[in-house]
Amino acid sequence: MVGPGCIIQSAPSAGRRGNFEVVVPLRLATGAVELRHFHRDNSYDHLPSELRQRLTMSVYVPWMRGQRVTGERDDVVGPGCIIQSALSTGQHGGFDVVVPLRLQDGSIELRHFFQDNSDAPGPWTRAQFITQSCAGLGGIIQSSFGSAGHGNFEVLVDECRGSVVHYWHPHARVEEVWIRTDRFTILEPYPRFTHRAQKIVQLTGEFDREGWNGTGTPRFAFNRTRSRFGIIGTDLGASFAHRDRLYFAFGDTWRVGHGTPNDDLDAIAFCTDMNADDGLRLTFLPQPPLVPGIAQGAFEVPLDGVSWNGGMYVFFSTDHRRAGIYTLMGRSILARSENNGLDFALLYEVSRYKFINVSTMIVDAHEHGLPGDGPQLVVFGSGRYRSSDVYLAVKPVAKLAEPGGFSFYAGGLSQPYWSRDEEDAVPLFGDGCVGELSVRWNPLLGAWMCLYNADWPADRSSVGGIVMRWAKRPYGPWSKGDLVFSVNDGLGKFMHLPNADHTQEGLGSDRSADLGGMYGPYQIPQYAHYSDDGVRVYFTMSTANPYQVMLMTVVIPTSLR
Repeated sequence: MVGPGCIIQSAPSAGRRGNFEVVVPLRLATGAVELRHFHRDNSYDHLPSELRQRLTMSVYVPWMRGQRVTGERDDVVGPGCIIQSALSTGQHGGFDVVVPLRLQDGSIELRHFFQDNSDAPGPWTRAQFITQSCAGLGGIIQSSFGSAGHGNFEVLVDECRGSVVHYWHPHARVEEVWIRTDRFTILEPYPRFTHRAQKIVQLTGEFDREGWNGTGTPRFAFNRTRSRFGIIGTDLGASFAHRDRLYFAFGDTWRVGHGTPNDDLDAIAFCTDMNADDGLRLTFLPQPPLVPGIAQGAFEVPLDGVSWNGGMYVFFSTDHRRAGIYTLMGRSILARSENNGLDFALLYEVSRYKFINVSTMIVDAHEHGLPGDGPQLVVFGSGRYRSSDVYLAVKPVAKLAEPGGFSFYAGGLSQPYWSRDEEDAVPLFGDGCVGELSVRWNPLLGAWMCLYNADWPADRSSVGGIVMRWAKRPYGPWSKGDLVFSVNDGLGKFMHLPNADHTQEGLGSDRSADLGGMYGPYQIPQYAHYSDDGVRVYFTMSTANPYQVMLMTVVIPTSLR
């Protein structure tokens, strides 16, 4: 035994005492550690009454060695936690365990296993991981929330930066992912960056209400998109170069004459400006980027794109769903346009797992330590919406139009290991709250930069800051992360703080009580340039209220290099 065990008394059958059930980590001859199940039969109904009475009072009743909980390839790094889950009246509840496992690169995940006891106890089944940013222990209960007779599973787990995070899972939907809700504490907050990101202009919408006192007419937004293009509000704005233009892919868009509910169709714009210091002049295409064969409603958006052999290749998310009050993106697909973003054809599905939100670009394999030769499509991905780590995949760009062919980074720095199995993909760094993300190579810094929106403890806004990390190689090692923009940097200025400003926008309803937030920091590396203090970089950033896209800038010290 190499660590503490966990014990419960299982629910008894009629007229019988429940058994004791224990899970305990044991070291194998190979040096790996398994989680093993033991139980003690407390019924003794088959024995004579005199012996049954003596055994009931005895501490020497033998324990029975049960089945191995974890798999042959699993390496247990901490104690498991076991419960007996309730099904419905008259049925034996199954056993459910959460246990930390070491991944190939040394990072730790918390994994769920279960045993079905409805008939005879069967083998333990490996279920989904809860988090791959585990930094300690996990505990599980079954709550009274959820459908009748199938209470949800609730887990608390230690994560990176001294965090305690809550996840839940609908017991009635085994195939559903674990859903992250709140980070209760963070003992090691992200250090605040010396140079804080600043807003340059509001790119979308008709009016920029920052500093407006609520009377008269506020000043115009930079592109006046309502009067010029019929666009009231939108978000995102991932950009990529294509045919001497810089294209921006925007998400769920509100247009003049929208219905109720809004159709949430997306938008694409382009820009030919050579400098971003005073804003970017956008020209929106006259129609949404429609992809036949996929749903394109709310949370079904363009993610990023690349240009190759004259074609525009854009990744989209689709098939979003709801789990309680939480929104989950379903899968990512790749589509191609041969007329500069006006019409698209569906090529193939990319991922339903760890690459649902993606950030991508084309680079040379040898220059960046990647497998293969020549130009490679590099894809950084996150899975569960705002509840994921960041993963890496590559694919020869010559095979871009063909399905499959991805190699997934599975660990190792001096000698990276690549797998064809998406299950083997390991996190690039520990931060299990990632959804929207942007990763780009910045040649002036000689580094890869990653921007994403991170959450705060539960007593703060659900999206609390924009975090920057950097690395010399796409697989790392990645820096620990710096906070380049905090929610408090924007609230009461260009993000709505109730009773403090007039920046809110209605979109057909009164949103004066809705707190603003920000998300979707998408880099625009084409405009980066040297400044007195370092390298000035630019990115778009979405605000929830008003529902618009800002052009932001921050100076990165050259000491990063």
